Amino acid sequence: MNRVHCGPEMSAAYRDLATIYDHTEVFGFASGEKSGSWTAPQSWVVEHATLTGPDGTVVADFTIHPLHLFTFSPPFKGTISRTELDEHLFSMPSKPDCIPFHFRNQYRHWEPEWGFCISQNARDDLPGGDYEVDIATRFEPGMLEMAEQVHAGELSDSLLLIGHFDHPYMCNDGLVGCLAGHEAISRLAGRKTHLTYRMLSTVEIIGSVFYAEHMAAANNVRQGMFVASAGADAPLAYQNSFSGSAAIDRVMAHVLESGDHNATLHEFRNGPLGNDETAFDVGGVGIPCGSIMRAPFGVYHTDEDTPENVHTDKFEQMTDLIGRAINVFESNAILKRRFTGLPCLSSQELDLYLSPALMSQSAQSVSSGGITEALTPELMRVVQDRSASKSHLRSGALNYLMNILPAMCEGDMTTLDVAEKAGLPFEFVDAYTDKWVEKGLLEKNWVNPFASPK
Repeated sequence: MNRVHCGPEMSAAYRDLATIYDHTEVFGFASGEKSGSWTAPQSWVVEHATLTGPDGTVVADFTIHPLHLFTFSPPFKGTISRTELDEHLFSMPSKPDCIPFHFRNQYRHWEPEWGFCISQNARDDLPGGDYEVDIATRFEPGMLEMAEQVHAGELSDSLLLIGHFDHPYMCNDGLVGCLAGHEAISRLAGRKTHLTYRMLSTVEIIGSVFYAEHMAAANNVRQGMFVASAGADAPLAYQNSFSGSAAIDRVMAHVLESGDHNATLHEFRNGPLGNDETAFDVGGVGIPCGSIMRAPFGVYHTDEDTPENVHTDKFEQMTDLIGRAINVFESNAILKRRFTGLPCLSSQELDLYLSPALMSQSAQSVSSGGITEALTPELMRVVQDRSASKSHLRSGALNYLMNILPAMCEGDMTTLDVAEKAGLPFEFVDAYTDKWVEKGLLEKNWVNPFASPK
């Protein structure tokens, strides 16, 4: 669909999205409404657009591929020379076979330029002579729309996921990042959560600017994370919020480092791609916002960003990663001991000793008072089900966990503190400390990641 900043197919696409994902609301701002120095654009309607060469060959046609036409191109009809035409063509020499995406009119919609996108090879082959241009478009009042899916928690404190729903006829850039966020929210269905989780599918930058001013405070959005290019054949990269010290930064660093992701970590807006984090992590709004993406990828901003280049396994990994981050937010707890002195973890009474036999994932008990038959597969299943890395469950780290846990439960440290210090996945440490609670050794009290420190 022709998913541009404001247009009839964009509106239809949002409504299709809302039929797929429950608890999704479409709303918007009328053309001409202001948010600071930004203005909601008019709706762009395309009837037809063709570029015909001197010999009658159709060089570009919106109906063949919408990327042939500059987004938000104004109407134009006339005959122009090859030299004049060159000022209205856009191609990418670095990708000579691709039709590129020309988007800049949408950010200067008060004086748009007409034009066509063609491959560099096609452009190089254009003969001299006169060309016929027939662009029939119009601008009319409309709505700068967006769609938000909400999983309501016990508290209104919200983590906001954000994605670009625009970028016409492209998949990984925009759309698939949105779908990963919506999938992550949908997979919370039926689960009681402390926090509220939101996924906002919106228009790049301008939609987030309007949401940040008009909706974020009312929805008690405390922190955010942009989700991009979830299915691309590219490495994972996380960009911190501006401070680099937000809860979302710490949690994402942990889940990436405790998984087999080979991900890179970057400072704010200093990674492969910049996105809408600037609309939230800015003066007057003050919502820390990181971004998770797969980038760079070779078909970026071209007609080759198609469903065939969306990799299901990479999409699922991104969705699971978001789910792991949410799990840390929901399960991280202050640890308070209910014992004095060093517990004998291998005793029959406690039976909490993490034997190296755990590494084999065997269901056999360790004869010298090791971990029980039930506990071994249970802990391993927690790690597997939550997509954490089993390769991080090294025997040395397990031994270190048993050594440090008795000293890290004075009521001033959390499960995440222990997981980070032990170098183990949060999921494993959370499940293991739950066993300590069952044995009466610990109390665990959930900590709101967005609460101000005392």
